[in-house]
Amino acid sequence: MKKPLAQQITLGLGIALVLLIANAIVSLYNIRRLIENERSVSHSHQVIAELEVTLSTLKDAETGQRGYLITGDDKYLQPYRSAISNITKNINSLKKLTTDNPNQQRKISTLEQAIATKLAELENTIKLRREQGFTAAEQVVRTDVGRQIMDNIRALVASMENEENRLLQQRAKESQASTQQTLLTFLFANAVNLALLALVYYLFRRNHLQSEQEKEKLLQYNQRLALAMDAGKMGSWDWNIATNESFWTPYHEIIFGYEPGNPHRSYKEWAERVHPEDLPQVEAIVLAAMNNVQDFHAEYRIVLPDQSLRWVTAFGRFQCDEQGRPIQMTGMINDITERKQAEAEIRKLNETLENRVVERTQQLQFVNEELEAFAYSVSHDLRAPLRAMQGFAEALLEDYGDNFDELGKEYAQRIVTSAVRLEDLIQDLLTYSRLSRTELSLKRISLTSVVSEAMNQIQALEQQAEVTIQSPLPDAIAHRLTLIQIITNLLSNAIKFVEADVKPQVRVWAEIRGEWVRLWVSDNGIGIAPEHQKRIFRVFERLHGQESYPGTGIGLAIVRKGIERMGGQVGVESQLGQGSRFWIELKS
Repeated sequence: MKKPLAQQITLGLGIALVLLIANAIVSLYNIRRLIENERSVSHSHQVIAELEVTLSTLKDAETGQRGYLITGDDKYLQPYRSAISNITKNINSLKKLTTDNPNQQRKISTLEQAIATKLAELENTIKLRREQGFTAAEQVVRTDVGRQIMDNIRALVASMENEENRLLQQRAKESQASTQQTLLTFLFANAVNLALLALVYYLFRRNHLQSEQEKEKLLQYNQRLALAMDAGKMGSWDWNIATNESFWTPYHEIIFGYEPGNPHRSYKEWAERVHPEDLPQVEAIVLAAMNNVQDFHAEYRIVLPDQSLRWVTAFGRFQCDEQGRPIQMTGMINDITERKQAEAEIRKLNETLENRVVERTQQLQFVNEELEAFAYSVSHDLRAPLRAMQGFAEALLEDYGDNFDELGKEYAQRIVTSAVRLEDLIQDLLTYSRLSRTELSLKRISLTSVVSEAMNQIQALEQQAEVTIQSPLPDAIAHRLTLIQIITNLLSNAIKFVEADVKPQVRVWAEIRGEWVRLWVSDNGIGIAPEHQKRIFRVFERLHGQESYPGTGIGLAIVRKGIERMGGQVGVESQLGQGSRFWIELKS
């Protein structure tokens, strides 16, 4: 995840500081090493110088001894005596200078013994010269013992100087390496620090540019927000609970009827604009929101200086201190006068509409009562003479048929047929009327049992056709008697509307489609042209003459009305000469 720019700057400064400290530590370490190496070099020079002084002192002692041996004069012993007094200091100084080198310490011990032997040899010859004369001392000198001791001392001093020179070269190399390392470390650290400083400068520069861009975006956002708030007739406010002072935006001042330009408003200036009837309620809402530290919302009226009323809606949210106590509220205020006026107008329209609905309901109730009276009249008053007409016509044919010629018999039979057709029409009209008025009680029923009951009602037609039912059929939510009537109509139509020389073939099946059950009734009949497939579900819509396919023209209208009353749908898929597939869809 990409770090924020401020974190990148802090990280860069932190790395620069760490590297600076590391550079200081490394530089200090290298400087200390350099100082130590310089001290070691100086120390080696001191040891070499002290060795030279020691050897020179011993040579001075030997020179004084030789002068005395030759002359016998005590004044020549002065260098000897000075050397005797200084040689011990020289040895002690060498011991101190080489305390860190055990090898040199061992050589100094050997050198000290050799010097003691040399001094004893010198002392002996001086004593012989003083007591026995030059010849006795000369004999000792000629033994060459003194020279051998001196050569041994020179060799020891040379060995020690060589060791110091070796150490001097080694320490010089280390000092040079420390100097180079210190320089390289300093250059590298400075280069890294310069790079980091450049990076930090770049980050600071980018942060500055981003800040300027954010300021510009914020300015544009505030301008757009101000425009949007002005367009929406909205203002904003801040309320300092401790001081009871508020800050209002210009449009807030305009809403409350104040001249804009004085954003610092008091509670009194707000309260004197609130409608006296609404003020206690609004204050109670604010207090409850403050006590529960929850958002504030209120709609109330304000009274302007010209005594006109405005409706406003206010929203607010509290800011709390560390103890959770509200210290400030910030919110929005919106002029909703037009909305309130529209709501009042809508209420008036609703009242008018409700009155009209009541009037229309009463009118419809009156019409329904008339329809019920008409249906009762059709059911009783019209059917009674119709049945009498049918009965007398049938009696004429049975009792006096032999007295009629063929034309008379045909007329009488037409009376009977028309009466039967009119009876069927009246029955279908009553059925359609009841479907429009009667409340249907829906429940889950078995489509298998409903289809079986419908088949029982068309036994006469069934014998003329080949009917296939794909069992078992699912359940559906429906009104049982109405659904039996619907399926009976569909089955009878499927058997009836076929060519004269074609045996009807009917197939019934069902499928589940989500929350719906679709029942299909297909046939091999004459089919229906697409342009007529909506017409056939209307009342008294017929596509064929009574002579070709008898019927009332209401059967499919009953199907549509019944299915719609049960909350379902009905449709057909068909082409002329290719049969039809009617379907009904109900809740599963």
